[in-house]
Amino acid sequence: MERSNLEQDLNLTIQELASVYEELSLLYRLSEVLSGLSIEGICKRIIDEAINTIEVKTAAVLFLHDNGEELYTKSSRGNWDSNLRFKQDDGVLWNSIKTQKPYVSHNVSESKHGNSLSSLKSLLICPMIGKNKVLGAIVVGDKVSSENFYSNDIKLLGAIAFQAGLSIENAYLYRELEELLLGTIRSLVRALEATSKWSAGHTERVTKYAMDIGKEMGFDAETIEKLRMSSLLHDIGKIGTPKEILDKAGKLTKEEYKEISKHPIMGAEILRDLKQFTEIVEGIKYHHEHWDGSGLFGLKGEQIPLLARVLSVADAFDAMTSDRPYRPRKSKEDTIREMMEFSGIQFDPLIIEAFLRWVDTFNLLY
Repeated sequence: MERSNLEQDLNLTIQELASVYEELSLLYRLSEVLSGLSIEGICKRIIDEAINTIEVKTAAVLFLHDNGEELYTKSSRGNWDSNLRFKQDDGVLWNSIKTQKPYVSHNVSESKHGNSLSSLKSLLICPMIGKNKVLGAIVVGDKVSSENFYSNDIKLLGAIAFQAGLSIENAYLYRELEELLLGTIRSLVRALEATSKWSAGHTERVTKYAMDIGKEMGFDAETIEKLRMSSLLHDIGKIGTPKEILDKAGKLTKEEYKEISKHPIMGAEILRDLKQFTEIVEGIKYHHEHWDGSGLFGLKGEQIPLLARVLSVADAFDAMTSDRPYRPRKSKEDTIREMMEFSGIQFDPLIIEAFLRWVDTFNLLY
């Protein structure tokens, strides 16, 4: 009898240890994969983790509005309307937010959220909590193996929600610092452009052109944002270029051309310590590479980062259609014709195709 009890205790202990190990492994994995992601990237990843770990078909990340009176869907997969919003009331979602504890509902249709969530039979909700406040909640439904959620499911989703809360709060803080930094750098760019009438407005125009071309190519929001930052900062390295070279009216000497050609390297050097700016820095560093490999670093074709290839087209278009101290601007017709001639030589042919569609769409030829 004693042996039987010992075996039962041992089995229970093993099960508990296995559960704890699974939870700790999940936390460790999440701390690794969520590090450095944007808020959108974090939400997509935790959706994947929730679906795979809890074995459900439906998952959503809800954010608490700044007014504290509304939950809105930030990201979702499965049987969930991405436009769902929930006003503050006594519904099952708000019970979890108010108590800051996980909540299971096996009678969703009878709750105040019943109409909007009528397709789900049961829900498991875990609040996402930062250091000082509730940020929102992770919701899962449509469990594959059973209609009910059990204690282990609650533990695992709680672990996901815990790590998500910390990562999202850190991402918010990083975004604020990033905006502060970008604001400072924009001021430097404006100061740089103010010293030369030839470069005034160049950065803003290149940024608009690059983002429009990126949208024409179907880039997602995260890539467009990286393209925006890369474009805003693409000439930051010219801070180190002597003004007499930037404003020289005649043809540059070989030494002067070599000096001005350093600005992509200088720009990448200025931003090199921004670890989460890796793609943006590469876009700046390589935006004067040529598709055929004849550029500054000799990168060829798709070896050149995508952001740099788009930026190269936008930058060239603005440079050619703007007055320079050594030549007047070219007409848009002549510029487009010349850029088409250099498709596959200086420029990525696919990006030139998108550029031409953009030109046509926005009626830039006049």
